[in-house]
Amino acid sequence: MKKVLSFLRSMKFGMILLVLVIACSFAGSMIVQQRDAMEYVRRYGEDAAQLILALGLDDVFSAPYFIVLMAALCLNLILCSIVRLPRTMRAKKALISRAETAKTDTPLDEGQAGKLCAFFEKRHYSRYKAGDRIIYFKNSIGFYGSFITHFSFLLILLVGAAAVMTADVRDQTVMPGETLELEGGISIRVDSFQIVDETGLLDYASTLTVSDDIGKTVTREIRVNEPLSFEGYKIYQQTYGTAGAVRIKNLETGVSEDMKLTEACFLTLDGVSGMFYQALYPGYVTDSDGSVTLITSTSGAYTDPVYDIVSVSGGAMTPVLAFPDETLTIGNVSFTMLDPVSYPGLRIKHMNPLVLGLLYATFVLMVAGLYLCFFAAPLAVAADDDGYVILSPKTQTGLMIELEALLKEE
Repeated sequence: MKKVLSFLRSMKFGMILLVLVIACSFAGSMIVQQRDAMEYVRRYGEDAAQLILALGLDDVFSAPYFIVLMAALCLNLILCSIVRLPRTMRAKKALISRAETAKTDTPLDEGQAGKLCAFFEKRHYSRYKAGDRIIYFKNSIGFYGSFITHFSFLLILLVGAAAVMTADVRDQTVMPGETLELEGGISIRVDSFQIVDETGLLDYASTLTVSDDIGKTVTREIRVNEPLSFEGYKIYQQTYGTAGAVRIKNLETGVSEDMKLTEACFLTLDGVSGMFYQALYPGYVTDSDGSVTLITSTSGAYTDPVYDIVSVSGGAMTPVLAFPDETLTIGNVSFTMLDPVSYPGLRIKHMNPLVLGLLYATFVLMVAGLYLCFFAAPLAVAADDDGYVILSPKTQTGLMIELEALLKEE
């Protein structure tokens, strides 16, 4: 049992867990998360998609193995902290005890002893006497650097998990040119969205303008894994879609309206005659016999869009394949197919301000622990008639050179 506990709290076990967590996090950052299977096939190919789905890399941070890794890492940190704290609390006493009995050499005359005393007082060392020996002590809190670092890392994991669990997350589709209103006077306008860049390469990017009710405004382009942060909100490029577009015109009044079509629907003015929109296809292939085969999926923009519609008039239903700029007239209403509109699916996260503040505080605590580990090593200097000796967990070469130079001064 002791060997098991020793391994669970060992640095070796902790480093293995940390490397595995980092590897999973890297995979979660490089592979888009929480998409349907066909999206992974389009992006990475069939073989890679099967591997991604089999390993759960499509939703890494909710995968059972990732949760187990995080739990094991927390256990390692807890055991490290529990073991280190009593040892840390004893370390200061141990260093003082060593200073009281450590052998000193190089006798000090009265002038040198005075210089030594002035040197340590100027640098705010603590001082006390143990018999004929004077002990100067500094950075006792440095003993706690390792404990604080381990403990803060544990807090980062726990508070980070709490931040994710308590975050308000919503997925929203917004058409280019439209504005989404959020609580607290926050508005998100999608200025533009693109699936491919100027060179034809896939590049899912949205240009957003985000503002609050006091006039603060930020305009920025976001991509997958490149979110926009604003007033506690994080806005991600999560997914995308392509909507059909149609202009409906009443031929009697001349009034027209443009509509975006994201799902099957029946467009009518009288409830009887009209156009039934079924689907939009990204392209087509003309066979040798002149027949048309529709392309059902694509990972890019719709280069040759085809509208699959049904004309409903006088009780008759007529299937029709229409292209942009074609007009279908049914009774006194005309339906003009327009170029499809690509739109982004945004994931909007809002963190609890209190939890977010605690998370920042844990990072500050970790920085403090690292500072104590590397820049605040505890040390004690014992001086008596026989000389002085420097005691510290870390080599104090700089202090030794400084004291030797001081004592040689006339």
